[in-house]
Amino acid sequence: MVVCLAAAPAQCREERPILAALSMMACATQGQMVAARWLSEHPAFTLSRWRCELNRPRQERI
Repeated sequence: MVVCLAAAPAQCREERPILAALSMMACATQGQMVAARWLSEHPAFTLSRWRCELNRPRQERI
């Protein structure tokens, strides 16, 4: 998920919540619920985008 501060939309960061069942189908069916739960726990943020990936570590920015 890419989330941005509601008060400063240019300040975004990547969040990678872990799903209990690690599969593309689980992500497709549970991803929106996971994003909604994360946003309810972090009300200062808005969701910019989300996607499903398997076993792909976060890329470091250089």
